[in-house]
Amino acid sequence: MPTTPALVSALRELGDRPAVVADGRAISGIGLLLGVSPPGGLPRALARRVAEHAALPPSAARAAEQRLRYWAGVLGTPPIRHTVLHPVTDLAVDLALATLLAGGTVHCGDPDQRPEQQLRAVAAARTTHLSLPSALLWPLSRQPDLTAHDLGALRLVLHVGPEPRQEDVYTAVDALGAVLAHVRAPDSNAEAADRRLRADTENATAAAWKHSIGITAAQVRDFGAQLDRAVLAALLHTLQQSGVLTDPARGHPEAEVLAAAMVTPAQRPRVARWLDALARHGLITRQDGGAQGPVFRGRPGTAAAEVRDTWRPAVETWADGLGPAAALTRVRRDALRLPRVITGQEAPRPAATPVRRAAARGYLGAALGALVRGTAEAHQGPGPLRVLELDPEGGEPAVARALASATRPRHAVEHHAVPDGGRYDVVVATVTAAPASAPASAPASASASASASASASASTVAATAAGEPEQEVTTLVRLLSPGGRLLLLAPTAEQLDLLITGDAHSPPARPAEHWRAALTAAGCPTVLTLPEDEHPMALLGQRLFAARVD
Repeated sequence: MPTTPALVSALRELGDRPAVVADGRAISGIGLLLGVSPPGGLPRALARRVAEHAALPPSAARAAEQRLRYWAGVLGTPPIRHTVLHPVTDLAVDLALATLLAGGTVHCGDPDQRPEQQLRAVAAARTTHLSLPSALLWPLSRQPDLTAHDLGALRLVLHVGPEPRQEDVYTAVDALGAVLAHVRAPDSNAEAADRRLRADTENATAAAWKHSIGITAAQVRDFGAQLDRAVLAALLHTLQQSGVLTDPARGHPEAEVLAAAMVTPAQRPRVARWLDALARHGLITRQDGGAQGPVFRGRPGTAAAEVRDTWRPAVETWADGLGPAAALTRVRRDALRLPRVITGQEAPRPAATPVRRAAARGYLGAALGALVRGTAEAHQGPGPLRVLELDPEGGEPAVARALASATRPRHAVEHHAVPDGGRYDVVVATVTAAPASAPASAPASASASASASASASASTVAATAAGEPEQEVTTLVRLLSPGGRLLLLAPTAEQLDLLITGDAHSPPARPAEHWRAALTAAGCPTVLTLPEDEHPMALLGQRLFAARVD
Protein backbone atom coordinates (compact mmCIF):
# COMPACT_ATOMS: atom_id res chain seq x y z
CA MET A 1 0.00 0.00 0.00
CA PRO A 2 1.54 3.37 -1.02
CA THR A 3 2.77 5.63 1.79
CA THR A 4 2.69 9.41 1.94
CA PRO A 5 6.11 11.09 1.45
CA ALA A 6 7.52 12.31 4.77
CA LEU A 7 7.88 15.92 3.53
CA VAL A 8 4.23 16.01 2.48
CA SER A 9 3.24 14.60 5.88
CA ALA A 10 5.31 17.26 7.65
CA LEU A 11 3.62 20.06 5.66
CA ARG A 12 0.21 18.65 6.44
CA GLU A 13 1.18 18.50 10.11
CA LEU A 14 2.09 22.18 9.96
CA GLY A 15 -1.41 22.86 8.63
CA ASP A 16 -2.25 26.54 8.76
CA ARG A 17 0.84 27.45 10.72
CA PRO A 18 3.62 29.39 8.90
CA ALA A 19 5.97 27.20 6.88
CA VAL A 20 7.78 29.86 4.86
CA VAL A 21 8.05 33.58 5.65
CA ALA A 22 9.29 35.92 2.91
CA ASP A 23 9.05 39.72 2.73
CA GLY A 24 6.69 39.73 5.70
CA ARG A 25 4.29 37.28 4.06
CA ALA A 26 3.73 33.86 5.62
CA ILE A 27 2.78 30.77 3.63
CA SER A 28 1.34 27.85 5.59
CA GLY A 29 2.20 24.19 5.15
CA ILE A 30 -1.15 23.58 3.46
CA GLY A 31 -0.57 26.61 1.26
CA LEU A 32 2.71 25.19 -0.02
CA LEU A 33 0.99 21.88 -0.83
CA LEU A 34 -1.73 23.76 -2.69
CA GLY A 35 0.86 25.51 -4.86
CA VAL A 36 0.93 28.95 -3.27
CA SER A 37 4.19 30.60 -4.41
CA PRO A 38 5.71 33.26 -2.14
CA PRO A 39 7.63 36.17 -3.71
CA GLY A 40 11.39 36.05 -4.20
CA GLY A 41 13.87 33.67 -5.82
CA LEU A 42 14.43 31.26 -2.92
CA PRO A 43 10.74 31.07 -1.88
CA ARG A 44 9.71 30.32 -5.45
CA ALA A 45 12.39 27.64 -5.74
CA LEU A 46 11.09 26.12 -2.49
CA ALA A 47 7.50 26.06 -3.75
CA ARG A 48 8.62 24.47 -7.02
CA ARG A 49 10.56 21.74 -5.21
CA VAL A 50 7.61 21.01 -2.91
CA ALA A 51 5.35 20.57 -5.92
CA GLU A 52 7.86 18.28 -7.63
CA HIS A 53 8.31 16.25 -4.45
CA ALA A 54 4.58 15.80 -3.89
CA ALA A 55 4.30 14.29 -7.38
CA LEU A 56 7.05 11.70 -6.80
CA PRO A 57 6.14 8.06 -6.28
CA PRO A 58 6.82 6.94 -2.67
CA SER A 59 10.05 5.07 -3.44
CA ALA A 60 11.52 8.06 -5.29
CA ALA A 61 10.34 10.43 -2.57
CA ARG A 62 12.07 8.35 0.12
CA ALA A 63 15.33 8.41 -1.85
CA ALA A 64 15.08 12.17 -2.28
CA GLU A 65 14.38 12.59 1.42
CA GLN A 66 17.55 10.79 2.54
CA ARG A 67 19.59 13.95 1.92
CA LEU A 68 16.99 16.11 3.65
CA ARG A 69 16.99 13.83 6.70
CA TYR A 70 20.76 14.32 6.97
CA TRP A 71 20.38 18.10 7.08
CA ALA A 72 17.42 17.82 9.45
CA GLY A 73 19.72 15.85 11.78
CA VAL A 74 22.30 18.65 11.57
CA LEU A 75 19.63 21.22 12.47
CA GLY A 76 18.63 19.21 15.56
CA THR A 77 15.51 19.23 17.66
CA PRO A 78 12.59 21.69 17.44
CA PRO A 79 11.70 24.45 17.79
CA ILE A 80 13.41 25.54 14.58
CA ARG A 81 12.99 29.03 13.20
CA HIS A 82 15.56 28.92 10.41
CA THR A 83 16.69 32.11 8.65
CA VAL A 84 18.25 31.15 5.31
CA LEU A 85 20.53 33.94 4.04
CA HIS A 86 21.68 32.13 0.91
CA PRO A 87 21.16 33.04 -2.72
CA VAL A 88 19.20 30.44 -4.69
CA THR A 89 21.32 27.26 -4.67
CA ASP A 90 20.51 23.58 -4.36
CA LEU A 91 22.01 23.56 -0.87
CA ALA A 92 19.87 26.53 0.24
CA VAL A 93 16.73 24.75 -0.99
CA ASP A 94 17.78 21.50 0.73
CA LEU A 95 18.35 23.30 4.03
CA ALA A 96 14.95 24.95 3.81
CA LEU A 97 13.18 21.67 2.94
CA ALA A 98 15.02 19.93 5.78
CA THR A 99 13.66 22.59 8.11
CA LEU A 100 10.11 21.87 6.93
CA LEU A 101 10.71 18.13 7.27
CA ALA A 102 11.73 18.73 10.91
CA GLY A 103 8.54 20.71 11.53
CA GLY A 104 10.25 24.11 11.58
CA THR A 105 9.63 27.45 9.88
CA VAL A 106 11.82 28.90 7.13
CA HIS A 107 12.51 32.65 7.10
CA CYS A 108 13.94 33.66 3.72
CA GLY A 109 16.52 36.38 4.28
CA ASP A 110 18.07 38.70 1.72
CA PRO A 111 21.82 38.05 1.24
CA ASP A 112 22.15 41.40 -0.56
CA GLN A 113 20.91 43.50 2.35
CA ARG A 114 23.25 45.47 4.57
CA PRO A 115 24.47 43.54 7.64
CA GLU A 116 22.54 45.72 10.08
CA GLN A 117 19.30 44.99 8.17
CA GLN A 118 20.05 41.26 8.20
CA LEU A 119 20.68 41.34 11.94
CA ARG A 120 17.43 43.23 12.50
CA ALA A 121 15.51 40.56 10.56
CA VAL A 122 17.20 37.70 12.44
CA ALA A 123 16.33 39.30 15.78
CA ALA A 124 12.73 40.06 14.75
CA ALA A 125 12.14 36.44 13.68
CA ARG A 126 13.55 35.12 16.99
CA THR A 127 15.77 32.97 14.79
CA THR A 128 17.10 29.75 16.34
CA HIS A 129 19.06 28.61 13.27
CA LEU A 130 20.93 30.73 10.75
CA SER A 131 22.53 29.46 7.54
CA LEU A 132 24.54 31.63 5.18
CA PRO A 133 27.74 31.74 3.09
CA SER A 134 30.90 32.10 5.16
CA ALA A 135 31.70 35.33 3.31
CA LEU A 136 28.54 36.86 4.81
CA LEU A 137 29.12 35.52 8.31
CA TRP A 138 32.48 37.19 9.02
CA PRO A 139 31.37 40.82 8.40
CA LEU A 140 28.02 40.08 10.11
CA SER A 141 29.75 38.92 13.29
CA ARG A 142 31.97 42.02 13.36
CA GLN A 143 29.20 44.59 13.17
CA PRO A 144 29.86 47.33 15.76
CA ASP A 145 26.16 47.49 16.79
CA LEU A 146 25.76 43.72 17.16
CA THR A 147 24.82 43.93 20.84
CA ALA A 148 21.87 46.19 19.98
CA HIS A 149 20.10 43.19 18.38
CA ASP A 150 18.49 40.51 20.53
CA LEU A 151 20.00 37.27 19.26
CA GLY A 152 19.35 35.31 22.43
CA ALA A 153 17.29 32.65 20.62
CA LEU A 154 20.09 31.80 18.19
CA ARG A 155 21.44 28.25 18.74
CA LEU A 156 23.16 27.17 15.52
CA VAL A 157 24.93 29.00 12.70
CA LEU A 158 25.64 26.92 9.60
CA HIS A 159 28.08 28.62 7.22
CA VAL A 160 29.16 27.38 3.81
CA GLY A 161 32.50 28.18 2.22
CA PRO A 162 36.25 27.50 2.15
CA GLU A 163 38.06 26.30 5.25
CA PRO A 164 37.77 29.18 7.73
CA ARG A 165 40.49 30.89 9.75
CA GLN A 166 40.31 30.04 13.43
CA GLU A 167 40.38 33.70 14.44
CA ASP A 168 37.26 34.32 12.32
CA VAL A 169 35.53 31.35 13.94
CA TYR A 170 36.41 32.53 17.46
CA THR A 171 35.17 36.04 16.69
CA ALA A 172 31.85 34.75 15.31
CA VAL A 173 31.26 32.38 18.24
CA ASP A 174 31.99 35.11 20.78
CA ALA A 175 29.84 37.66 18.96
CA LEU A 176 26.81 35.47 18.20
CA GLY A 177 26.85 33.18 21.20
CA ALA A 178 25.82 30.17 19.10
CA VAL A 179 27.30 26.89 17.92
CA LEU A 180 29.14 27.37 14.62
CA ALA A 181 29.05 24.56 12.03
CA HIS A 182 31.07 24.75 8.82
CA VAL A 183 30.07 23.17 5.53
CA ARG A 184 32.94 22.94 3.09
CA ALA A 185 32.21 24.02 -0.47
CA PRO A 186 34.67 21.85 -2.45
CA ASP A 187 36.23 23.00 -5.68
CA SER A 188 34.42 26.31 -5.63
CA ASN A 189 35.77 29.33 -7.47
CA ALA A 190 36.35 30.98 -4.10
CA GLU A 191 38.37 28.04 -2.82
CA ALA A 192 40.49 27.96 -5.96
CA ALA A 193 41.11 31.70 -5.60
CA ASP A 194 42.14 31.13 -1.98
CA ARG A 195 44.62 28.45 -3.00
CA ARG A 196 46.16 30.75 -5.61
CA LEU A 197 46.46 33.62 -3.16
CA ARG A 198 48.05 31.40 -0.50
CA ALA A 199 50.49 29.97 -3.04
CA ASP A 200 51.42 33.46 -4.25
CA THR A 201 51.89 34.59 -0.65
CA GLU A 202 54.22 31.66 0.05
CA ASN A 203 56.23 32.61 -3.05
CA ALA A 204 56.33 36.22 -1.85
CA THR A 205 57.65 35.08 1.54
CA ALA A 206 60.39 33.11 -0.18
CA ALA A 207 61.29 36.08 -2.41
CA ALA A 208 61.55 38.44 0.58
CA TRP A 209 63.49 36.09 2.84
CA LYS A 210 66.95 37.33 1.90
CA HIS A 211 66.08 40.85 3.09
CA SER A 212 65.68 39.64 6.67
CA ILE A 213 68.95 37.71 6.92
CA GLY A 214 70.83 38.66 10.07
CA ILE A 215 67.98 40.65 11.61
CA THR A 216 66.75 39.30 14.94
CA ALA A 217 63.69 40.04 17.02
CA ALA A 218 65.90 41.20 19.91
CA GLN A 219 67.71 43.68 17.65
CA VAL A 220 64.45 45.16 16.36
CA ARG A 221 62.97 45.42 19.85
CA ASP A 222 66.12 47.06 21.23
CA PHE A 223 66.24 49.60 18.43
CA GLY A 224 62.55 50.44 18.81
CA ALA A 225 62.94 51.09 22.54
CA GLN A 226 66.12 53.14 22.01
CA LEU A 227 64.59 55.23 19.21
CA ASP A 228 61.39 55.93 21.15
CA ARG A 229 63.40 56.91 24.26
CA ALA A 230 65.47 59.40 22.24
CA VAL A 231 62.42 60.86 20.46
CA LEU A 232 60.49 61.40 23.69
CA ALA A 233 63.53 62.97 25.37
CA ALA A 234 63.88 65.40 22.45
CA LEU A 235 60.21 66.39 22.57
CA LEU A 236 60.22 66.99 26.32
CA HIS A 237 63.48 68.98 26.16
CA THR A 238 62.04 71.18 23.39
CA LEU A 239 59.12 72.18 25.64
CA GLN A 240 61.18 72.48 28.82
CA GLN A 241 63.39 75.09 27.17
CA SER A 242 60.38 77.40 27.53
CA GLY A 243 60.33 76.99 31.30
CA VAL A 244 57.39 74.56 31.55
CA LEU A 245 57.10 70.90 32.60
CA THR A 246 60.23 71.08 34.76
CA ASP A 247 58.59 70.92 38.20
CA PRO A 248 56.56 67.82 39.21
CA ALA A 249 54.70 69.93 41.78
CA ARG A 250 53.40 72.45 39.26
CA GLY A 251 50.67 71.75 36.74
CA HIS A 252 50.36 73.42 33.35
CA PRO A 253 47.15 73.49 31.28
CA GLU A 254 47.72 72.70 27.62
CA ALA A 255 47.05 76.30 26.62
CA GLU A 256 49.77 77.49 29.02
CA VAL A 257 52.29 75.04 27.56
CA LEU A 258 51.49 76.17 24.02
CA ALA A 259 51.74 79.85 24.99
CA ALA A 260 55.01 79.44 26.89
CA ALA A 261 56.59 77.59 23.97
CA MET A 262 55.20 80.23 21.55
CA VAL A 263 53.69 77.51 19.35
CA THR A 264 52.13 78.84 16.16
CA PRO A 265 48.48 77.93 15.40
CA ALA A 266 49.62 75.67 12.55
CA GLN A 267 51.86 73.67 14.91
CA ARG A 268 49.44 73.32 17.84
CA PRO A 269 48.06 69.93 16.69
CA ARG A 270 51.64 68.62 16.52
CA VAL A 271 52.53 69.77 20.02
CA ALA A 272 49.21 68.49 21.39
CA ARG A 273 50.21 65.06 20.10
CA TRP A 274 53.59 65.46 21.80
CA LEU A 275 51.87 66.03 25.13
CA ASP A 276 49.65 63.01 24.58
CA ALA A 277 52.62 60.77 23.72
CA LEU A 278 54.72 62.06 26.62
CA ALA A 279 51.87 61.36 29.04
CA ARG A 280 51.13 57.91 27.61
CA HIS A 281 54.78 56.90 27.94
CA GLY A 282 55.17 58.25 31.46
CA LEU A 283 57.57 61.17 30.93
CA ILE A 284 54.91 63.61 32.15
CA THR A 285 51.62 63.11 33.96
CA ARG A 286 48.18 64.25 32.87
CA GLN A 287 45.28 65.17 35.14
CA ASP A 288 41.76 66.34 34.48
CA GLY A 289 41.66 70.12 34.76
CA GLY A 290 37.92 70.54 34.33
CA ALA A 291 36.91 73.45 32.12
CA GLN A 292 40.52 74.38 31.37
CA GLY A 293 41.22 70.94 29.92
CA PRO A 294 44.02 68.55 30.87
CA VAL A 295 46.76 69.70 33.20
CA PHE A 296 50.29 68.36 32.71
CA ARG A 297 53.11 67.96 35.23
CA GLY A 298 56.69 67.32 34.17
CA ARG A 299 60.01 66.38 35.73
CA PRO A 300 63.35 68.14 36.28
CA GLY A 301 64.93 69.15 33.03
CA THR A 302 67.79 67.35 31.30
CA ALA A 303 70.83 69.06 29.81
CA ALA A 304 71.00 69.34 26.03
CA ALA A 305 74.14 67.20 25.91
CA GLU A 306 72.40 64.39 27.79
CA VAL A 307 69.44 64.54 25.42
CA ARG A 308 71.80 64.26 22.45
CA ASP A 309 73.47 61.26 24.10
CA THR A 310 70.18 59.35 24.19
CA TRP A 311 70.49 58.91 20.42
CA ARG A 312 73.79 56.99 20.64
CA PRO A 313 72.38 53.50 21.43
CA ALA A 314 69.80 53.80 18.66
CA VAL A 315 72.48 54.85 16.16
CA GLU A 316 74.71 51.92 17.08
CA THR A 317 71.91 49.34 16.83
CA TRP A 318 70.65 50.83 13.58
CA ALA A 319 74.12 50.74 12.05
CA ASP A 320 74.29 46.98 12.68
CA GLY A 321 72.58 46.17 9.39
CA LEU A 322 69.06 47.48 10.05
CA GLY A 323 68.77 50.28 7.52
CA PRO A 324 70.35 53.25 5.69
CA ALA A 325 72.08 55.83 7.88
CA ALA A 326 70.28 58.73 6.18
CA ALA A 327 66.89 57.70 7.54
CA LEU A 328 67.95 58.00 11.19
CA THR A 329 70.15 61.04 10.55
CA ARG A 330 67.07 62.89 9.22
CA VAL A 331 65.21 62.33 12.50
CA ARG A 332 68.14 63.44 14.67
CA ARG A 333 68.68 66.64 12.68
CA ASP A 334 64.97 67.48 12.63
CA ALA A 335 64.86 67.02 16.42
CA LEU A 336 67.37 69.87 16.77
CA ARG A 337 65.16 72.09 14.56
CA LEU A 338 61.99 71.58 16.60
CA PRO A 339 62.21 74.79 18.72
CA ARG A 340 62.42 76.89 15.55
CA VAL A 341 59.73 74.89 13.70
CA ILE A 342 57.03 75.10 16.39
CA THR A 343 57.57 78.87 16.78
CA GLY A 344 57.42 79.53 13.04
CA GLN A 345 61.03 80.71 12.78
CA GLU A 346 61.71 77.86 10.35
CA ALA A 347 59.37 76.17 7.89
CA PRO A 348 58.70 72.47 8.50
CA ARG A 349 60.32 70.09 6.07
CA PRO A 350 58.20 67.65 4.03
CA ALA A 351 57.03 64.65 6.04
CA ALA A 352 59.43 61.71 6.09
CA THR A 353 58.90 57.97 6.02
CA PRO A 354 59.06 56.34 9.47
CA VAL A 355 62.56 55.08 10.26
CA ARG A 356 61.45 51.50 10.87
CA ARG A 357 59.65 51.44 7.56
CA ALA A 358 62.96 52.22 5.89
CA ALA A 359 64.32 49.02 7.46
CA ALA A 360 61.32 47.05 6.18
CA ARG A 361 61.36 48.51 2.68
CA GLY A 362 63.51 45.81 1.07
CA TYR A 363 61.49 42.94 2.57
CA LEU A 364 58.09 44.45 1.81
CA GLY A 365 59.12 45.58 -1.67
CA ALA A 366 60.28 42.09 -2.60
CA ALA A 367 57.10 40.53 -1.22
CA LEU A 368 54.88 43.05 -2.95
CA GLY A 369 56.66 42.57 -6.27
CA ALA A 370 56.28 38.79 -6.07
CA LEU A 371 52.55 39.08 -5.33
CA VAL A 372 52.01 41.46 -8.24
CA ARG A 373 54.03 39.27 -10.59
CA GLY A 374 52.13 36.14 -9.54
CA THR A 375 48.81 37.89 -10.15
CA ALA A 376 49.91 39.13 -13.55
CA GLU A 377 51.19 35.75 -14.70
CA ALA A 378 47.94 34.02 -13.70
CA HIS A 379 45.71 36.61 -15.39
CA GLN A 380 43.49 34.97 -18.01
CA GLY A 381 41.85 38.03 -19.50
CA PRO A 382 39.87 38.50 -21.65
CA GLY A 383 40.94 42.10 -21.16
CA PRO A 384 44.24 43.49 -19.90
CA LEU A 385 45.27 43.25 -16.25
CA ARG A 386 44.15 46.51 -14.66
CA VAL A 387 46.40 47.64 -11.80
CA LEU A 388 45.79 50.71 -9.66
CA GLU A 389 48.73 51.80 -7.51
CA LEU A 390 47.93 54.49 -4.96
CA ASP A 391 51.11 55.69 -3.30
CA PRO A 392 51.87 59.30 -2.28
CA GLU A 393 55.60 58.64 -2.58
CA GLY A 394 55.37 58.08 -6.31
CA GLY A 395 54.88 54.35 -6.50
CA GLU A 396 56.81 51.32 -5.35
CA PRO A 397 59.53 50.45 -7.91
CA ALA A 398 58.98 46.75 -7.18
CA VAL A 399 55.46 46.98 -8.62
CA ALA A 400 56.61 48.47 -11.91
CA ARG A 401 59.45 45.94 -12.20
CA ALA A 402 57.11 43.03 -11.46
CA LEU A 403 54.60 44.13 -14.08
CA ALA A 404 57.34 44.60 -16.66
CA SER A 405 58.85 41.17 -16.04
CA ALA A 406 55.48 39.39 -16.11
CA THR A 407 54.07 41.12 -19.17
CA ARG A 408 53.65 39.02 -22.29
CA PRO A 409 52.01 39.99 -25.61
CA ARG A 410 48.78 38.22 -24.68
CA HIS A 411 48.81 39.69 -21.17
CA ALA A 412 48.62 43.46 -21.61
CA VAL A 413 48.80 45.53 -18.42
CA GLU A 414 47.16 48.85 -17.61
CA HIS A 415 49.09 50.49 -14.76
CA HIS A 416 47.13 53.41 -13.27
CA ALA A 417 48.20 55.97 -10.68
CA VAL A 418 44.72 57.47 -10.16
CA PRO A 419 41.24 55.92 -10.43
CA ASP A 420 39.53 56.30 -13.78
CA GLY A 421 36.03 55.32 -12.68
CA GLY A 422 36.43 51.63 -13.54
CA ARG A 423 37.24 48.51 -11.54
CA TYR A 424 40.67 46.94 -11.12
CA ASP A 425 42.13 43.44 -10.89
CA VAL A 426 44.78 44.65 -8.44
CA VAL A 427 44.80 47.67 -6.13
CA VAL A 428 48.09 48.50 -4.41
CA ALA A 429 47.83 51.09 -1.64
CA THR A 430 50.07 52.45 1.09
CA VAL A 431 48.67 53.96 4.26
CA THR A 432 51.05 56.60 5.49
CA ALA A 433 51.26 60.13 6.83
CA ALA A 434 49.70 62.94 4.83
CA PRO A 435 52.01 65.52 3.18
CA ALA A 436 53.26 68.18 5.58
CA SER A 437 51.47 70.93 3.69
CA ALA A 438 48.10 69.21 3.93
CA PRO A 439 45.36 70.91 5.98
CA ALA A 440 43.68 69.15 8.90
CA SER A 441 40.83 67.88 6.76
CA ALA A 442 43.07 66.34 4.11
CA PRO A 443 43.05 62.60 3.45
CA ALA A 444 45.65 60.64 5.34
CA SER A 445 46.40 57.72 3.05
CA ALA A 446 48.11 56.89 -0.19
CA SER A 447 44.74 57.12 -1.84
CA ALA A 448 44.55 60.75 -0.78
CA SER A 449 47.06 61.88 -3.37
CA ALA A 450 45.08 60.12 -6.05
CA SER A 451 41.80 61.69 -5.05
CA ALA A 452 43.36 65.14 -5.01
CA SER A 453 44.15 65.00 -8.71
CA ALA A 454 41.56 62.59 -10.07
CA SER A 455 37.95 63.11 -11.03
CA ALA A 456 34.97 63.24 -8.66
CA SER A 457 34.63 59.48 -8.78
CA ALA A 458 38.14 59.15 -7.41
CA SER A 459 37.33 61.27 -4.37
CA THR A 460 35.53 58.32 -2.84
CA VAL A 461 38.92 56.63 -2.47
CA ALA A 462 40.14 59.18 0.06
CA ALA A 463 40.13 58.20 3.70
CA THR A 464 39.45 60.73 6.41
CA ALA A 465 42.15 62.38 8.49
CA ALA A 466 41.15 60.13 11.37
CA GLY A 467 42.66 57.21 9.48
CA GLU A 468 39.96 54.73 10.47
CA PRO A 469 40.75 51.33 8.88
CA GLU A 470 37.06 50.68 8.18
CA GLN A 471 36.82 53.82 6.05
CA GLU A 472 40.25 53.27 4.53
CA VAL A 473 39.72 49.76 3.25
CA THR A 474 36.05 49.99 2.29
CA THR A 475 36.80 52.66 -0.30
CA LEU A 476 39.70 50.60 -1.65
CA VAL A 477 37.73 47.32 -1.83
CA ARG A 478 35.01 49.06 -3.85
CA LEU A 479 37.57 49.66 -6.59
CA LEU A 480 38.13 45.92 -7.16
CA SER A 481 36.60 43.78 -9.87
CA PRO A 482 35.12 40.42 -8.83
CA GLY A 483 38.02 38.18 -7.86
CA GLY A 484 40.35 41.17 -7.53
CA ARG A 485 43.16 41.55 -5.00
CA LEU A 486 43.96 44.37 -2.63
CA LEU A 487 47.62 44.64 -1.60
CA LEU A 488 47.72 47.04 1.33
CA LEU A 489 50.85 48.32 3.09
CA ALA A 490 49.78 49.67 6.47
CA PRO A 491 51.36 50.73 9.79
CA THR A 492 50.70 48.26 12.60
CA ALA A 493 52.71 49.79 15.46
CA GLU A 494 53.20 53.30 16.79
CA GLN A 495 56.05 55.19 15.08
CA LEU A 496 57.03 57.93 17.52
CA ASP A 497 59.65 59.37 15.17
CA LEU A 498 56.73 60.73 13.09
CA LEU A 499 56.12 63.19 15.95
CA ILE A 500 59.34 64.81 14.74
CA THR A 501 59.39 64.17 11.00
CA GLY A 502 55.74 63.44 10.20
CA ASP A 503 52.74 65.59 9.52
CA ALA A 504 50.90 67.18 12.45
CA HIS A 505 47.70 65.42 11.38
CA SER A 506 49.10 62.03 10.38
CA PRO A 507 46.86 59.09 11.40
CA PRO A 508 47.69 56.70 14.22
CA ALA A 509 48.77 53.14 13.52
CA ARG A 510 46.45 50.20 14.11
CA PRO A 511 47.35 46.63 15.19
CA ALA A 512 47.47 43.99 12.45
CA GLU A 513 44.32 42.30 13.76
CA HIS A 514 42.47 45.61 13.42
CA TRP A 515 43.38 45.87 9.74
CA ARG A 516 42.44 42.22 9.15
CA ALA A 517 39.06 42.77 10.79
CA ALA A 518 38.47 45.89 8.72
CA LEU A 519 39.32 44.07 5.49
CA THR A 520 37.02 41.18 6.38
CA ALA A 521 34.19 43.54 7.25
CA ALA A 522 34.68 45.33 3.93
CA GLY A 523 33.99 42.12 2.01
CA CYS A 524 37.35 40.31 1.78
CA PRO A 525 36.78 36.66 2.77
CA THR A 526 40.51 35.90 2.75
CA VAL A 527 43.17 38.16 4.27
CA LEU A 528 46.83 37.09 4.53
CA THR A 529 49.58 39.07 6.25
CA LEU A 530 53.28 39.46 5.45
CA PRO A 531 55.46 39.08 7.34
CA GLU A 532 53.75 36.62 9.67
CA ASP A 533 53.08 37.72 13.23
CA GLU A 534 56.05 35.89 14.77
CA HIS A 535 58.58 37.08 12.16
CA PRO A 536 61.25 39.58 13.37
CA MET A 537 60.41 41.92 10.49
CA ALA A 538 56.83 42.17 11.78
CA LEU A 539 58.18 44.06 14.81
CA LEU A 540 59.12 46.96 12.54
CA GLY A 541 55.45 47.96 12.54
CA GLN A 542 54.77 47.89 8.79
CA ARG A 543 52.85 44.98 7.25
CA LEU A 544 51.61 43.90 3.84
CA PHE A 545 48.02 42.64 3.74
CA ALA A 546 47.00 40.54 0.73
CA ALA A 547 43.22 40.30 0.46
CA ARG A 548 40.82 39.16 -2.21
CA VAL A 549 37.16 39.70 -3.01
CA ASP A 550 34.82 37.10 -4.49
